[in-house]
Amino acid sequence: MEREKKVYLLFSGGLDSVIAAKLLQNLGFQVVGVHITSPFFEKDLSKVKELADRLGIELKVVEAGEDYLEMLKSPVYGYGKNVNPCIDCKAYMLKKLKEVAGEEGIIATGEVLGQRPMSQRLDAFRSIEKLAGLRGRVLRPLSGKLLPETVYEREGVVDKRELLDLRGRSRKRYPEILRKLGLSGELPTPAGGCLLTEPSFAVKVKDLIEHDQLTWENVKLLKLGRHFRIGKCKLVVGRNREENEKIASFSKDKDLILKVEVAPSPVGLLRCEGEPERGVLETAAGIVARYSDAKREKEVPVSVYRSGKLIEVIKVQPNFNTDKYALKV
Repeated sequence: MEREKKVYLLFSGGLDSVIAAKLLQNLGFQVVGVHITSPFFEKDLSKVKELADRLGIELKVVEAGEDYLEMLKSPVYGYGKNVNPCIDCKAYMLKKLKEVAGEEGIIATGEVLGQRPMSQRLDAFRSIEKLAGLRGRVLRPLSGKLLPETVYEREGVVDKRELLDLRGRSRKRYPEILRKLGLSGELPTPAGGCLLTEPSFAVKVKDLIEHDQLTWENVKLLKLGRHFRIGKCKLVVGRNREENEKIASFSKDKDLILKVEVAPSPVGLLRCEGEPERGVLETAAGIVARYSDAKREKEVPVSVYRSGKLIEVIKVQPNFNTDKYALKV
C-alpha cells in the first residue's frame, strides 16, 4: 500500500523550517507544519501563521504541557551549559509531532547536521530518535544526503538524491538554495534561541527546580522583574510601571503584594508555601524599599496587601544588601 504523500514538519517559523517546507512541497508532499510553543521558546504566533499561509501549508500549534516540566527536572541526556536539555527537548517535540501525525505519519524537521553543538550531531540524532520512539523515522531534508537512510527512503517515499547536503553553521549556500526553491521576498531569520540556554534565566529556573516550584505560571513570572530568594519564599520586584502591573496580575490568594506608597515604588510579589516568617517579610519589605525613591530615608513604610486588601504597614530600613538574596549569575 502506497504511503500518503503528506508530511508533518516541525515548523519553528525560522529560515531552516521554511526551506524544509518548500523543499518538501517541491518534492510533491502536502506539508502540515506543527509549531511547538512554550514560555521557554516563544515566537510571535501571528508571524508564524503568516509564514504558513505564505507557503500554503496547514499549521497546527501545540503548547508544551506539564510533561515538559517533568522532563526538564530530570532529562535523560542531561543539560548543556545551563539548564538546556537539548536532546530531551528535541525528543519531546518529536513525540508531540508523532501525536499529531499518528503512528504511520511521515515526520520531518528542518535540522541541519552540525548546526547546533549539542542536538544536531549524528549521534545526537540517533539518541533523539531512540528517546522519541522514532528510530529511522525522522526525515531531515536539509542534510538528507549526508545522513543514514530512513524508512521513507527504503520504501521509496522520498529519493535521497533530491535532498540537500547542508552541514554546519555556514549560510553561504542559502541564497542559491532559496533561488532554486523559488523562495523570494522578506524571509525569516534563523529561529530564535531558547531561554534555557541563557545563564541569567537558567539560574532562576534552577531555583524553581530546587524548591519544587517549577510550574508554568512561575516560569512566566521569571520574565518579569528582579528575583530574590528569601528562605523558602520567592520575591519578585518590578523594574518599571509596566512590570509592576504585570507582576501584580500574577498575585494569588496567598501571595503578598508589597509597595511603598509615600514615594514612587516598585511592586513586590512575595510568594511562600505558607505564612512567611516575620524576618522574611521584613527582609522583603526592605528590598522593595531599597528600589523605591524613598531608599535614602532612614525608615520607610511599606504597605502589605493580600487579595487587594491592606493587611499592615511595616516600617523598615531600606535593605541595601540585596546581593545576598538576588538570583543572578
